Amino acid sequence: MTFETTATPDEVIAYYRDRAAQAGLRPVMGMNQGDARAYGAADGEPDGAKLSVVAAPAEGSTSVQLSWSEGR
Repeated sequence: MTFETTATPDEVIAYYRDRAAQAGLRPVMGMNQGDARAYGAADGEPDGAKLSVVAAPAEGSTSVQLSWSEGR
């Protein structure tokens, strides 16, 4: 899913990091490149749940790319 928000990239990543932890997912990837942020989490199972979020500044907003798989 792709959407825009008025939240900063840091706020977006913090929101999804908290939600992932509440769902029992563990961090597997984090990246800061310029003002862009990325975060990934998984439940540790080979075919398990996975979350990936990329947040980058856009004109007057933050562009977010969100990917979620609940696994098998």
